[in-house]
Amino acid sequence: MQQLPGSLIDIEYYLPEQVVHNSYFRDRFPEWKVDQTALRTGVLERHIACQGETAYDLALVAAKKLLDKNPSLSEKIDGIIFCTQSPDYVMPSNAFLLQRDLGLKKNILAFDYNLACSGFIYGLVMATSFIRSSVAKNLLLVTADTYSKYLAEGDRSTRMLFGDGAAVSWIGQIDDCGTEPLISSFGDFLLSSDGSGWDQFVIRSGANRQPKSCREAPDYNDKIAMNGLRVLNFVNDRVIKQLFELLANNCLAAEDIDQFFFHQASGLALESLRKKLKIGDEQMFSNLSAIGNTVSASVPILIKDYFSHNRLPKGSRLLLSGFGVGYSWGSMLATK
Repeated sequence: MQQLPGSLIDIEYYLPEQVVHNSYFRDRFPEWKVDQTALRTGVLERHIACQGETAYDLALVAAKKLLDKNPSLSEKIDGIIFCTQSPDYVMPSNAFLLQRDLGLKKNILAFDYNLACSGFIYGLVMATSFIRSSVAKNLLLVTADTYSKYLAEGDRSTRMLFGDGAAVSWIGQIDDCGTEPLISSFGDFLLSSDGSGWDQFVIRSGANRQPKSCREAPDYNDKIAMNGLRVLNFVNDRVIKQLFELLANNCLAAEDIDQFFFHQASGLALESLRKKLKIGDEQMFSNLSAIGNTVSASVPILIKDYFSHNRLPKGSRLLLSGFGVGYSWGSMLATK
């Protein structure tokens, strides 16, 4: 089992104040059969950004919470890695705005990357690689999205599933943090991609392939189009295979993992993963019902919520997994 350097020291997150309950959809769209749909999505309410509120705004609040909690961190930060598919601008990257607004030193690395629900796992691999190569010692891994701005008003499958949110994770070294980390070490990982699934979860219009100047075209669509069944099949096939491969590579079985932290994709997806892995509810914490699918912020919010209410013995085995748009999927072993 390979070990990656660095630890997940702390996480802070922020959700928009506006909460949309399923009762809103029940009243507005009586034909949606909201209660039946909620059984599939697993979502009862979600936080939705206001019209002028962006993913960056959410991330800035989360970052300030993290720095207020850890006053000495500001001077230690060597880099900002910002994962989002809903940036403030085409350019520059949100990471530069965060460096500016947090008043951080200028000799730090900063960049954005475009990934969805696998973004946190990919970000952990990048962050630990920077630490291993001595490029950085302490990084902010930011995962933030406001998918609500990409949802069609009458699309039941997406509007009842997604919520907005931002998480900021401190990836650093235990001997330099002065506090007990949420996750002490990262282990083996697998990252996978399959571009043949690009059109199963896509926004086709609004970028350079079909720009806003083509709004009058009959096929123009700048909202999310999701093939929910295909995405679920992808989880049941590719993601499950990756999880079993990662376990087998490290001579582990599902019952050896103390806690799984899965991307909160949907109720159907989580239940399928639980059944195929043959794990108990106590091994698979979920906060999906209260916040929905928060895309790249899903896994770190889940980790923060779990450790805010639960304790695991030092040395407990963890497995983190994110999967979605691309197709893109990644899984990582870790230790408390």
